[in-house]
Amino acid sequence: MGGFMRITRMVCLVVCVLLCLLGVNSALFAQTDVAEVTGRVMDPNGAVIIEATVTAKNVDTGVETVVQTNQEGIYRFASLTPGNYEFTVSKHGFKVIVKPGVTLHVADNISMNFNMVVGALTESVTVQAGASIVNTTNATISTVVDQSYVANMPLNGRSFQDLILLTPGVLTQTPQSPGTMGSTGEFSVNGQRTEENYYTVDGVSANVGAGTGQINGYSLTSGAGASGSVAGATLLGTTQALVSVDELQEFRVQSSTYSADSGRNPGAQIAFETKSGTNQWHGSAYDYFRNGFFDAQDWFNDYLKTPAPPVRQNDFGGTLGGPFQKDRTFFLMSYEGLRLQWPQPPSINIGVPNLCLRGNAGSCSGSDTPVTAELLPIMNAFPLPAPGGIDFGDGTAQYIASWTNPSSINSTSARLDHVVGSKLRLFFRFNDTSSSSANRGNETLGPSPTVRTNSDQTARTYTGGATSLFSNRLGNDFRVNFTANEITANQFIDPIGGGVAVDLRPASGLSAGSSTSFCYFNAAGICVGLDQARWSAAQKQWNLVDTVNLSLGRHQLKVGGDYRRLAPNTVVASPSVGYDYFDEPSLEMNSAFASVQALSPAYPLYQNFSAFGQEEWRVSPRLTLSMGLRWEVNPAPGVTQGLAPYAIQGSSLDTLSVAPQGTPLWKTTWYNFAPRLGAAYVIRDVQSWETVVRGGGGVYFDSGQQMGSLGFVGPGFNSSNFVFGSYNVSGSWSDFNGNTAATPAGLLLPIQNPPQAPYSSPIFSFYPHLQLPYSLHWNASIEQSLGRSQALTVSYVGSHASRLLQTNIFLNSNNPNTAVFTIVQNGLTSDYDALQAQFQRRLSHGLTALGAYTWSHCIDYGSNNTNFGFQRGDCDFDVRHNFSGAFSYDVPNVAHGGFAGALLGHWGIDSRFTARTAFPITVMGSGITASDGKRYNGGVSFVAGQPVYVYGANCAAVLQAAGGLKPGQGCPGGKALNPNAFITVGSGFGNAPRNFARLFGAWQINMAVRREFPIREALKVQFRAEAFNIFNHPNFGTVDADCQGDPSAPGCTNPIFGLATGTLASGLNILNSLYQFGGARSMQFALKVIF
Repeated sequence: MGGFMRITRMVCLVVCVLLCLLGVNSALFAQTDVAEVTGRVMDPNGAVIIEATVTAKNVDTGVETVVQTNQEGIYRFASLTPGNYEFTVSKHGFKVIVKPGVTLHVADNISMNFNMVVGALTESVTVQAGASIVNTTNATISTVVDQSYVANMPLNGRSFQDLILLTPGVLTQTPQSPGTMGSTGEFSVNGQRTEENYYTVDGVSANVGAGTGQINGYSLTSGAGASGSVAGATLLGTTQALVSVDELQEFRVQSSTYSADSGRNPGAQIAFETKSGTNQWHGSAYDYFRNGFFDAQDWFNDYLKTPAPPVRQNDFGGTLGGPFQKDRTFFLMSYEGLRLQWPQPPSINIGVPNLCLRGNAGSCSGSDTPVTAELLPIMNAFPLPAPGGIDFGDGTAQYIASWTNPSSINSTSARLDHVVGSKLRLFFRFNDTSSSSANRGNETLGPSPTVRTNSDQTARTYTGGATSLFSNRLGNDFRVNFTANEITANQFIDPIGGGVAVDLRPASGLSAGSSTSFCYFNAAGICVGLDQARWSAAQKQWNLVDTVNLSLGRHQLKVGGDYRRLAPNTVVASPSVGYDYFDEPSLEMNSAFASVQALSPAYPLYQNFSAFGQEEWRVSPRLTLSMGLRWEVNPAPGVTQGLAPYAIQGSSLDTLSVAPQGTPLWKTTWYNFAPRLGAAYVIRDVQSWETVVRGGGGVYFDSGQQMGSLGFVGPGFNSSNFVFGSYNVSGSWSDFNGNTAATPAGLLLPIQNPPQAPYSSPIFSFYPHLQLPYSLHWNASIEQSLGRSQALTVSYVGSHASRLLQTNIFLNSNNPNTAVFTIVQNGLTSDYDALQAQFQRRLSHGLTALGAYTWSHCIDYGSNNTNFGFQRGDCDFDVRHNFSGAFSYDVPNVAHGGFAGALLGHWGIDSRFTARTAFPITVMGSGITASDGKRYNGGVSFVAGQPVYVYGANCAAVLQAAGGLKPGQGCPGGKALNPNAFITVGSGFGNAPRNFARLFGAWQINMAVRREFPIREALKVQFRAEAFNIFNHPNFGTVDADCQGDPSAPGCTNPIFGLATGTLASGLNILNSLYQFGGARSMQFALKVIF
């Protein structure tokens, strides 16, 4: 009760301060997706007109909103639904002004002034259609992707990732560190980490991702998805879980210096707005299909002479919308289904046990020997090495194959809008999206295709909203949402390529419902593994958002609040046994190190509260100031049920211990106030040729909760015992305390509750005064209108991030209670500077276009929460040059009848182009020291006189000599890092900087051709042919950057060091590789009925 009262007092205090600062007497509770329109009404002499009536009419629904100008001649529409509008202005003694063709976009804030002409009210003047394309109201840098792109662009997988990349400063994750679904995000925006973007649909949070699971349960609970920092997605990584293409109105990406009504995460604010029904019955039915006939094979399929199975896709569905009651009640329903069989391209770095380990003594070389008879069934469960493939020299050899992964999606949604009157509008939307996949390979334990994961997901959202206009000056917008996102998965051994099935559980002393894993760490430290596990993860969200709008003369005010409650939970098959073999001799002798673990279900609770005040002050017709203050409160996670997490107390590693039950993981900070300031000044006020300069800056907090669920896999929830023995040898197992058992499971320790020293679980600790990470954003822009429909914006964008989360792991500590500590704390920083340019052309003469160029530099100590670099250097996503563009063109009809008109009319061309320079690469050194056999992980140093890169024929010769290429093979992409240029330094850092190397840029052109066949005035059939990477340009992805070797001798012993191991699409996780940027050419065809 005391904590609740404290929060209540703080909320009341902050709201009162905000209201006093803004001069408001009363208000309610933040971030909405409505549009705002404001401006002045003046007479022919430039004097303001008081009490002029301004009407905004939505031409699709017939809904009218009416306001009057105030004593300053200013009118304001604070909460208009995005759509097509006609504005009229009337006042006794003046002619009525009519302004048609104004399209309002999601989160628009535009200014339109009107000059009235003396005359009778019965007379009218129609002014130029459309609103100005330039932003004259604030310093926000944003990009709107409207219906012309949503409806016409070729979208791979009918997912919106490709359109998000049209925003300046937006990049995909790096293929060198791609992350996993539910644990990391997908885009870095202006140098921010990938899990720092905030997605909304219809004004409420869509950051409801669920983890992908591990056998030890850690990624399920510690991933950013549990704390609401990752957007919801299907199991294919597509956006149907948010909104289907045909039900999307548009979306906006705010990338820098946005106002105080947006926040929670310091990255991009990505707002999706769904369509509503209209007064006209309308809809669509479609099928997008592929059969692989027109597709090119992945570059590595050709390179490795491995044919790929054909693609099979059907993406079908439709929409239906219309009125229940004209001008009052409207509905829109949507369904989309996907059935997909997609081939997984081969890679050169998949290792499986070689023939020697499998018992073929004749194939052994040097001191290598086959494994013992007990381990042979495990070795034989892996697929056989590729004939003529590379032997990596560490007991593994290349496996080269391509296989098919089946997937499906079913997405259904319904939206209902109701106009109660001119003062109140209501809406409700329901969405149900289910997806399933059956994928080979396990990103947790290594890419062995022997492991198959069958997954099922269901995501349901319920969203309601009410927009009220109490008076000409006062309005309110309220949203509420409940979302449930659930994933279940079953990982099992399913042999392929000559493998033979094996069950690890009987030899481990486990029942069929438990989890087991086998892991041999090769010379690169990569797990060659098998896995048997079941798990489930769920995320439930409540989100309430409210914004009050008030007009006071030249001041436009907003006050609001945003409360979010997240309740993730995870259930992992328990207990589990994981076998680890850390080098080839231990594998040959069947000398295993195993972890025996039990996990209790965890039910974390995350809560976020934000309050804000925002003022737009029209100082003069040319100058507008934007001022705001946002307050963020994000306490440590609690629980919805069951056991609360145990905090850790103590002043040093040697004395850390478990704190009493009820101690929070860290103390809540209450002073997270984020000021925002922006200005826009119209230098040149000539219609259609305006010039505007804008600038601003602010503080943007992160939730700081991404690692919070680690508290639910430590003491009280987990028991771990580390044991030694031989797999499938009864009675060989013992632990550090001298206990023995027939099987590893016999040494399972009970979960201690309350925990007792020495602790039977790893310790996950949080700095007790953990604070919210934050970023400082600033920008300066100049925007120039180029006629009615075009504008060019050039911006300098900068940011500095501080107190970023970092996770430190301490092994072999002197603490008698435990040997392993993981501590989460603040400390890291990052800096980003960029020149960004954007060209926009809205639809005119059949052509719409959007282009974005970014020249940037990003520096940090580490680019994610769990792995930070040895030194300050280029960010993992530091790309110096990045260009993205799109256009949609309706080809003019050159003939108007007869055969020529039927043949040449109603064509359209749509295209996307992306080009960027290379992501950086950090060269690492790992291996086993020849003198003492100890494994090390560290950096590398340069070898004098050796070039860092090798090209063409020289590249082929060097890598053939290293054993990474066969005679006649060239380097993928024609270049590689030079294995002779580096020497490992053991566990030290070396003199090679972090992220110093760069190899492969990327470019790709997608193209679509469409032809419409009008049947009747309101009915047409559209045929589409879409090609992704139409020129089949090969884009290369992950580079093997682990040198390996002995510190006593220069050169890298990893035979494939420096080579690209796959194409870019297969190296970027989260989104299905078939739909990802950087794959081989693929084509799809569509037939669509539109009415």
